[in-house]
Amino acid sequence: MRRKILGCPVDDLDLGELVNIVRYNLEQGYRQWYTSMNVANWYAYTHFPDVASLIDEANIITADGWPIAWAGRAVYGEPFPRIPAINFLDTILSNLPDNEPVRVFLLGGKPGVAERAGPKLEARYPRIRVVGTFHGFLENSGAEQNAVDAINKARPTILILGMGTPYEQRWLVRHFDESPALFAIGIGGGIDILAGLKTRAPAWMQKYGMEWLYRMLQEPQRLSGRYFVTSLSFAWHVVQTVWTMNPEGRPESHSNKKEA
Repeated sequence: MRRKILGCPVDDLDLGELVNIVRYNLEQGYRQWYTSMNVANWYAYTHFPDVASLIDEANIITADGWPIAWAGRAVYGEPFPRIPAINFLDTILSNLPDNEPVRVFLLGGKPGVAERAGPKLEARYPRIRVVGTFHGFLENSGAEQNAVDAINKARPTILILGMGTPYEQRWLVRHFDESPALFAIGIGGGIDILAGLKTRAPAWMQKYGMEWLYRMLQEPQRLSGRYFVTSLSFAWHVVQTVWTMNPEGRPESHSNKKEA
């Protein structure tokens, strides 16, 4: 079920349900692409209509961070699943059909990063074969077309993108239907994690919603200002939404739901 949390769309499905959907669609040959909603993406969605129109095209959208999941619980009065993109990818690649290896293409990161991530992915997930990589710095139409050509030549079934919002979504809206891939997943800066260049926050920080702090400590100059603006805006919208809830416990503006 697709719901609205503070104006942005998120699918209220648990990890097992989503994995079953992806597996079924892969088996049936149906195309699907995934993106996630964290505070930064929420801010982009609610402040820039062109970004919102891109994210709305996604077949699957999950609450990537605890703030979104907590806001979902505040709005709907029940637990809301948190499924980070990197966790979703791990579960998908760990539960592929037990037949011939699934062809995977990596698109994203700085030049050389995706190539470095490829062997690590193959070592971790024996049911995949990385058939191609391309960096995520598609600064002009020529570079963008070169990436499209590389993907078409490699014929992957799964496409992993690591370019961040809105670049991942824009590429998928423009090119996914013409690609051979059946499933695409955007993981933002996760390409660096797959390549071993960065690490995720310790489990205890993830559990208590502090992964953002760990990321900021890794890249304080790039992230501190962005986190301040987006987090302040998000917190204010949470307060406004909870304050204006109707007697049934749902905000009037979020009463309409759409099936995923």
